[in-house]
Amino acid sequence: MTTPLGTTTQATVAGSAAPPAARATVALLGASGYSGQEFVRLASAHPGIEIAQLVSREFAGQPAGAMLVGLGARVAPPVVTPDAALAAVREGAIDTIVACLPHGTWRELSAQFHDASPLPKGLRVIDLSSDFRDESDGYRYGQPESRREGLEGARRIANPGCYPTAATLALWPALAHNLLLGPVMVSAISGLTGAGRSAAARNAFVERDGGAELYKAGTLHAHAGEMARHWASAHGAALPVGFAPQVVPMARGILAVVNATLHAPLSPEQAHELWARSYANEPFVRVLPPGQWPDTRAVKGSNRCDVAVTTLHDGRTLLATSAIDNLVKGAAGQAIQNLNLMLGWPESTALPVDGLPW
Repeated sequence: MTTPLGTTTQATVAGSAAPPAARATVALLGASGYSGQEFVRLASAHPGIEIAQLVSREFAGQPAGAMLVGLGARVAPPVVTPDAALAAVREGAIDTIVACLPHGTWRELSAQFHDASPLPKGLRVIDLSSDFRDESDGYRYGQPESRREGLEGARRIANPGCYPTAATLALWPALAHNLLLGPVMVSAISGLTGAGRSAAARNAFVERDGGAELYKAGTLHAHAGEMARHWASAHGAALPVGFAPQVVPMARGILAVVNATLHAPLSPEQAHELWARSYANEPFVRVLPPGQWPDTRAVKGSNRCDVAVTTLHDGRTLLATSAIDNLVKGAAGQAIQNLNLMLGWPESTALPVDGLPW
C-alpha cells in the first residue's frame, strides 16, 4: 500500500514527543562492513537501541576497536560468530537482528537458523541485502516515504537498495499521482563503498581514480527489477525500467537522474510545486529551489535526500534528480528509520538531517 503524499503522522515529525513503545537489543550481523559500521555510528546516539553483539566471523573474539576504526572507544559489545548470536536470540537476550551482509548470505543463514528450530515469533529483523526485497517470507519493503503505512509495527523489513532509494525519492510524486505515460530511464553514479568492503582490485581507489565506468546497463542490474516491482504497486500496472549504473572515484554518495514521458504536459513551475507540496512533511527529503541541483557532498553523512525536478520538451518529459549518501539514507540510516517505525519511536530519532560536505 502506498503512502498518500503530503501527509504525515506524529512519528514522522522531527522532535515529536511520542513515547516509545519498545526498545531494541540488537545483534548486528556483518558489523565489519561499511553499512555495519555506519549502523554502529548512528545507533550509538539512539536512546532506544542497544547493540548487544557485533557479529563477524573474521573479527570474532577481538575487541570492538579492532574492527570499528574511530568507534571502538564508544562501543564495547563483544564481537561474536553467527552461531553465538543465534544462541543469544534463542535465550531471549537478543530481540532484533540487523543483517548487513552480502546478498544471499542472510537468506542462507536464516534458513539454517530456522532448520535448527523456529526463531522466536517476536524477533525483529531488518535485512539490508536484496534477499527479501520481493517481500517473500513475511518481509515488507522498507522505503518509509513511499510505504510507511505497512512498516509501523512490522517484524520483518527488507531495506531497499541504495540506487532504488535515490530513484524512488526523485520520482515518487509522479508515481503517486499517476503522471507517467511509459518507460522510465534511471541513470545514477555511485561511490566505491556501494560495492562493499570485500577486497577486489576493480573496486580499489587506485584502480578507479581518474575514471568512470558503466556496468550492468539496461535491465541487467538487480535494482532495475527492484524499482519496477516497487513502482508498479503505485502505478497500478507494469512500468518498464531501464537503468544505467556507474561507478566513480568517490568514497560515498549517489547522484540519480530519472527521465520519463508524462501523460499530459506539466510546466517546470507546476512540477516543482507538486514535488514541494508532496514532500512538505517529510523530514528527510528536501526539494531544492528551481535552478538548484543535488550535490552528493551536501548530503554526506546525513539521512537526507535532496531532490530537484523540472520538465522538458514543452512539458512532456520529466527530469527528476536526487542525491543521497549511499551508506546512510541508502543503507544504515534508512534501517534505523525503519527500526524507529518498528519500535514506535519518532521516525527521525538519532538520524542526522544535515550533511558534512568536507
